[in-house]
Amino acid sequence: MTNKIVIVGLGGIGSWVLQALAPFLAYSDKEWTLVLVDGDEYEEKNRTRQCFDEIGAKAEVQAGWVARKYPQIAVRTITQYLSADGAENTCPVGDAIQSGDIVFSCVDNHKTRNMISSHCQRQRDAVLISGGNDYTDGNVQFFVRQAAENKTCILEKYHPEIAQPGDKAPYELSCEELAASSPQLIFANLTAATLMLNTFYSYEQNMLDWQKPEVYFDILSNASAPRARKA
Repeated sequence: MTNKIVIVGLGGIGSWVLQALAPFLAYSDKEWTLVLVDGDEYEEKNRTRQCFDEIGAKAEVQAGWVARKYPQIAVRTITQYLSADGAENTCPVGDAIQSGDIVFSCVDNHKTRNMISSHCQRQRDAVLISGGNDYTDGNVQFFVRQAAENKTCILEKYHPEIAQPGDKAPYELSCEELAASSPQLIFANLTAATLMLNTFYSYEQNMLDWQKPEVYFDILSNASAPRARKA
């Protein structure tokens, strides 16, 4: 049986997720397929916080790295942003993510998080691990659905900014808007990536605590902990 992982977003978080995930998958006792999704390209300015070998389409650059170092992993690319309805020059989310997939959502906008979360909620089986950060803090959430039943709360339950996103998806932005991204810190990106990978490993070991589906972290206080839930 081949297991499939989809990484959506290969920038400040996703590029580091892949660096550690690929060797783990390559030498595990399972067969894995990786699907790498990103409509953006690496530029020289990205080198301060993202991990890549070449300038070019992020998904293709990272797929080339995986193919060279870990040929035992099947890898395919989607060099477009995802959309719910297959808007022009995008990939429909249903073509990238199917039932049974493990999804790493490493995107930087709430509209795409909402789309991915909503799509996973419609699948019979899905594991969604979502990470994001501001400059020095952030959070990682996970959502598990099995046999058409939600085993955890959805990402939107305690996050109105995801439930009702006020931002745009990347494919909706102008070139000027895309260039005006918020500053990011590599250490916060790495923390988010590490916590996402920890979540994945806990799930693989059947040790994931479904009652604690979110971890908040703050690198200035060097702390991470499950976020207190509202009543």
